[in-house]
Amino acid sequence: MQLLLILTFLFNFNLSQSDSIVSGPFVGAVTSNSAEFIIKTLDSEANVKIELSEQKDFNKSVNTPDYKSESGNFNFVKPQIKNLKPNTTYYYRAIINGSASSVINSFKTFPESGNYSFSFGFGSCQQSHYNKSKPEIFKIISQDSLRFFIQIGDWGYPDTTEKKYGYRFFTKKDLIAGSYETKYTRSYPFADLVLSKMPVAYLYDDHDFGYNNSDGSDPSKQNSIEGYNLYFPHYELANPENGIWQKFKFGDVEFFLIDTRTQRNPNKDVLNEQGNYFPKKNHSILAGYPISGEDQKTWLKKSLKESNAKWKVIVSPVMFNPAYREILKDTLIVNTFERIKLDIIDKWSGFEEEQNEIIDFVKSNGIKNLIILSGDSHSAYIDDGENSVFPEFGSSVLDVNNTKVTQRSKLAGYTLFNQGGYDGDGRCYGKVSFVYGEEDYCLMEIIEDTGKVILSYKLNLK
Repeated sequence: MQLLLILTFLFNFNLSQSDSIVSGPFVGAVTSNSAEFIIKTLDSEANVKIELSEQKDFNKSVNTPDYKSESGNFNFVKPQIKNLKPNTTYYYRAIINGSASSVINSFKTFPESGNYSFSFGFGSCQQSHYNKSKPEIFKIISQDSLRFFIQIGDWGYPDTTEKKYGYRFFTKKDLIAGSYETKYTRSYPFADLVLSKMPVAYLYDDHDFGYNNSDGSDPSKQNSIEGYNLYFPHYELANPENGIWQKFKFGDVEFFLIDTRTQRNPNKDVLNEQGNYFPKKNHSILAGYPISGEDQKTWLKKSLKESNAKWKVIVSPVMFNPAYREILKDTLIVNTFERIKLDIIDKWSGFEEEQNEIIDFVKSNGIKNLIILSGDSHSAYIDDGENSVFPEFGSSVLDVNNTKVTQRSKLAGYTLFNQGGYDGDGRCYGKVSFVYGEEDYCLMEIIEDTGKVILSYKLNLK
């Protein structure tokens, strides 16, 4: 009887430790020597730290400082650690109130610098029909040789799942916190299979920022900015009070993550009284409002000009391709399909003056080897720069239905992406590889949920 009581006690003790974590831990903001984690505990006032080791048995481990979960932050904690070794695999687990979690994840720090060949994955638009779709794509992603994953927005659609609040989840701080808990739930394979094996970078788009085609005119945007700061392990924000734009570097590739919602002017401002497209002066997707500190457009220009990286990657939650704007001139299409018109002006195509300003800046300053990654469109596509000016690779079919942008635009007489796109009925992600050797190049691949490479394009370094 005494033995049974002891075993029962030990079982319940271990179970309570397992149940003391609601979400995480997962890792982001990884550099060559540092990382940041996100974890949510069941109870407030819990003592939290992350233990790391180069060995899975955690022999010779290191720890983050101790943190305490607080009810005011809905028990989310963001432990940080420095002085890690570059280009090294670390296993990590949470220590809650002195007891180690049984959940062990891993990641690899970045190389210090230089011509280092690597691959990463990216995509957007997932969990719109939570627990209804069959996202086999995440198993394929987890089996790939990726160093990190960039989620480019619509990581969940809380504006549609919280209908009782009039699609305005971002007016409630508890709902914002809940949307991040949903992102990290291990019952969904993105967290369980992908985030457990690699770092993640993330930018919100419209549905996880506010509502469909949302902009920066709504004062509740401050809640979305605050939520991102509190509940996601991001890189240093250039202006944390006013948006989430940031940058990071891996080897000789620098990434510029832009915020296309927080400081955006309303899309409808470029429509005249008849509802037709009429370009408006100073209409901005990057810097539409007076703010304290440096605005995003100034930051982006300065960062691109000062970068010494061989490759430069702008990560944009929405499509950049200016050729999309040509469809606005097709009165038959835009007058027949109102939704297409509203979609076009929600992309960079609706911000003609500012888009041309960025294009002219890049060209006049001799900035080379610039690539744009984009999401939002529920499609996947590649253009070598013939239509998009700069090579653009979009992928946003992680677990939503494919809108088949390239196929449908061709049927309407328009070629938006000259290298093609994904026109299947499955799901896909984007894989980008930077390769250094006898020739230096970037390889872009659209990979389907069968594991098949649907489309690839090789871009040589200039």
